[in-house]
Amino acid sequence: MIKYLYSFLVFFSISLCYAQSNDATLLTINGQDISVEEFKAVYLKNISLVQDDSQKDPRAYLELFKEYKLKVQEAYAQGLDKNPAYIKELKGYREQLLKNYLTDVDVTESLVKEAYNRTVTEVNARHILVKTAPDASPEDTLKAFAKINEARDRILAGENFEVIAKQYSEDPSAKSNGGELGWFKAFKMVYPFETAAYATETGSVSKPFKTRFGYHIVQPTDKRPARGGIQVAHIMLTLKQKDTALDPEKRIKEIYALLEQGESFEKLAQTHSDDKRSSVKGGMLDRFESGQLSSKIFEEQVFSIKEKGTYTTPFRSEFGWHIAKLIQRFPVGSYKEERGVIEEKLKRDIRAKQISDSLDSKLRFLYKVKENKELQSYFMSRLSDADFTNRKWKYVPSESDKQKVAFTLKDTTFTYNTFGEHLERFQRGGAYVNKEDLIKTQAFVWTNKMIRKYHENHLEEMDSAFNALIREYREGLLLFELLESKVWNVAKTDTTGLQEYFVKNKERYRLPEMLKMTMVTASDKKTLSTARKLLQKGTSKEEIEKRFNINDQVNVLFTQREVASNDSTYIAPSFTPEKEISKIYELRTDYVLYDVEEIQPSKLPTLEETRGAVINDYQKHIESVWLQSLKDSATIKVNEAVLDRFISTLK
Repeated sequence: MIKYLYSFLVFFSISLCYAQSNDATLLTINGQDISVEEFKAVYLKNISLVQDDSQKDPRAYLELFKEYKLKVQEAYAQGLDKNPAYIKELKGYREQLLKNYLTDVDVTESLVKEAYNRTVTEVNARHILVKTAPDASPEDTLKAFAKINEARDRILAGENFEVIAKQYSEDPSAKSNGGELGWFKAFKMVYPFETAAYATETGSVSKPFKTRFGYHIVQPTDKRPARGGIQVAHIMLTLKQKDTALDPEKRIKEIYALLEQGESFEKLAQTHSDDKRSSVKGGMLDRFESGQLSSKIFEEQVFSIKEKGTYTTPFRSEFGWHIAKLIQRFPVGSYKEERGVIEEKLKRDIRAKQISDSLDSKLRFLYKVKENKELQSYFMSRLSDADFTNRKWKYVPSESDKQKVAFTLKDTTFTYNTFGEHLERFQRGGAYVNKEDLIKTQAFVWTNKMIRKYHENHLEEMDSAFNALIREYREGLLLFELLESKVWNVAKTDTTGLQEYFVKNKERYRLPEMLKMTMVTASDKKTLSTARKLLQKGTSKEEIEKRFNINDQVNVLFTQREVASNDSTYIAPSFTPEKEISKIYELRTDYVLYDVEEIQPSKLPTLEETRGAVINDYQKHIESVWLQSLKDSATIKVNEAVLDRFISTLK
C-alpha cells in the first residue's frame, strides 16, 4: 500500500470520473481532453488535504492537477501498464478492495447496531465448557450435551457455580479460576458465546449452547457501562539507565516531590522523561482503551484516576517507573462515531458469514439465475451409495453430459461438467446424512460460488464507485513505478550527481554545536546561587543534594545532558557555552546553571554522515527538473471560460 499512498494520495486520493461525451472540456494535455467534472471531483474531495493555503485556490490547484496528469501520461507512454509485475500487483489490490464491495448493506447495518449495543456495556461472566471434537459422532455429541445439562441442573438446584465449574468444565483455566472470565464486550469472545452472555440476565444461567469449542453454559455476574477511551500524559524513567549512578526509583520520587511543590507536569516530562516520543509533547500519550496496552499495571493505574488534571503517585510497571496524569476521558462514542470501526471488526468475525449468505441470496435475485432442476437428480444417478460412503467417486461424463447447462447467468452458462469437477473435489469434506444431502448442499454452494465469481469479475460494470477506485489504484501504482525509475533509483545510483549536489548545498547539513554538561535546576534563585558557590568550591553533587533536598523536598536537581547548544528545551536563550560553571539563567519557570565539561564545535559532516537526508533532498531536486522538462515539451490548453464557471459555483 506504500506505493499507492506515496505516488497519488498525497494530493489526489480520488475516485476519478472520466469525462462523458457531454462534459465540458476544462483542460487538454497533449491532445487528451479532461472534463471539468473530473477536476471538480478531484478538487472538492481533496482540497482539505492540501497543506499550502495558496494551492486551495482552484487555479493554483489546477497546476497540481496538470502535473499529476502529465506524470500519468508519461507512465502510459513508457508502457509501464504492460509490466507483468505491475499487472500482478494491481490484481492483488483489486482482490483486497473487492472485500469492501461484496457485502449486504442491510444485514451489515443490523449486525453493526447489535455490536454497538454490546460495546457500550461490558459484562462480567463465568462459564463451563464441555468440549466436542469437530467430527464428533452423534453418540459423543449426546454425551457432551448430557454432561453440560447435568452441570446446569446442579447449579440451578443451588450448588456453587465455582465448585461445579472446577468439577465439570474442560476449560483448563477453570481448575484455578472456577470459570471466571472477567469483564468483556463485543468481539472479545466468539460470537455465539457473546450472544448468550448478553442475552442472559445477570445472575441467571443460560441454556446450553454450542460453539466450535463445544457446549457451554454461561452466567453473567454483573454488567457496567464500558470504560471507553482515555488520554493521559506520563513521566517515565526506564529501569535500566545509561547513567548507572542514577536510581530511577529515587529520581521519580524526586520528580513527584517537584510536582507536589507546584512544578509543571509538562515541563518535567520534557526535561526528565525517558519516553522520548511523548516527552516532546509534555508526556502526552495517544488515546487508548482498556485492554489495548501491553501493561495491565499501567492501565489500571490510569483508569483509577478520578479527576481530570490529577496525577498518580509514582508506580512501577514492566517498563519503568511512572507518574501518570489524566488528560481526558472518552466515553464510547455515538453510533455514528463508532460505526466504521465496528464494521471493520465485523469483516474479521464469524458474523461476516451472515452478511455473505445474505449477499449470495441477493445476487441470485439480481442476476435472475435460472437453475436446471434436473441437475441434482442426474448426479444422484451417477453417485452410488458405495461412492458416497468411501468418498472416492470420480466424475467421468459423456461428451454430451459435459455440455448440459446447470444454470444460466445473464449471457453466461455454467455446465454439468464444472459442477461434476467441483463435487469430485469437495465430496470428502463435511458431515452429510446421505448422498442426497451431499449433492443438494454442494450444488447450492457451487452455484453461489459461481455467481459470486461472476459478480467479482464484472464489478466494474455493475458499480461505478468501484470502477473509479480501481482506476485510482491503477494510476497510483503507475506513478510509483514511474517515479522509482525516473527519480528514486537515479538519486541512489548517481554518485557523481549526489556528490555535486552535496557540495553545492553542504551548509544545509551543518551539524550544531554539542554540549556535554551537568544541568542544575531550582525553582528558587537564591537556593541555586548558594549551590553554585558550593560547586565552585568543589563541593560534590551528593553533598549539595543532601544539604538542600530535605524531607522529600527536591529543591535542587542535577541532570547530565548531551544536547545541541541551540536546543531551547534545555538551553536558556542568553546562555553562551564555556567550559566552566555558568552563571544563573531563567529557563521557563525555573532557574538553571550549566557545568559544561566538553564543547563539540559545529561542523560540516561528510556525505556519508548525512547520506539519507542528502539523498532525500536530491530526489526532490531530480523530480523538479524532470517535471519541468515534461511541462516544457507538453501542449497544455485551459478553457478559461469553463474554469471561470466552475470557480463561480464555489462562491
